[in-house]
Amino acid sequence: MVLEQYVAHLNKGDYEGMANLFTENCRVDDGAARTVNAPDLVVQGRENLKEAFKIALEGSEIRAEVVKLNANSMEYNAYLGDIKLECIGCATFKDGLIDEYIVRPR
Repeated sequence: MVLEQYVAHLNKGDYEGMANLFTENCRVDDGAARTVNAPDLVVQGRENLKEAFKIALEGSEIRAEVVKLNANSMEYNAYLGDIKLECIGCATFKDGLIDEYIVRPR
């Protein structure tokens, strides 16, 4: 599944692999870190997303573990160093790739 691949790439620090799971004109709205008062990451387009992933992964120790996986959504825990974020992400797919991905705290 694409969402499992997303987590696998994240855990390897592979921002290019992560970005390649998204369509060229994708939209991402990641509000997972709202619980620690961080701003939402809102990105349009694969190239912009790749750069955002690169910055995030190079600047922090980030990993994730899937709690529950569904066809187009997953509940997961993201760890930013010692901070645990309990998240839910919902994806809309187009041609087998993620076209829109919305993440919120759960």
